Amino acid sequence: MKSAYHETIEEVKNLKGIEEAIALAIEREKEAKDFYLQQAGLMENPKFKELYEELAAEEAKHLGYLENYRDKKELPEISTEISSGQSFSPEFDISRTKVGEITFGDAGILLAAMRHERKSEDFYSEMAKRVEDEAQKKFFEMLSRYERGHYEMIDSYLEYITQFRMQT
Repeated sequence: MKSAYHETIEEVKNLKGIEEAIALAIEREKEAKDFYLQQAGLMENPKFKELYEELAAEEAKHLGYLENYRDKKELPEISTEISSGQSFSPEFDISRTKVGEITFGDAGILLAAMRHERKSEDFYSEMAKRVEDEAQKKFFEMLSRYERGHYEMIDSYLEYITQFRMQT
């Protein structure tokens, strides 16, 4: 059985050019955005709802970058800075959280989200290694860094859940 990382490397090797890579990336960003919006709609905990809405908005931005490249064959002018409102810690107030309010089901959703973000990070990182054009390389590296940031943000929520469960 291959790891997700090795599957991603194989997948990138089999791509027939940058256009196919962009098409696949667009498809995945759409799926991720839809997944996060669906999860946001199911969440009762406002912090989790906020997390999924923020992740959906981030995926929509990535989708825009990729569609801009697909349609105009120009790399977008983008910032590699994390937006000032983006936080990598969930900042929960444990004293206001009721027992049973956060479930292991929440953890399962977070794990699925982390897996997606990690696979996306690996995909963009591998694309950056394989393209020869320096602007394309920087574009894919930037997308890879964004996905790493999302992974870390989700991980902070997962860490909170597991600490919370261990304390109760």
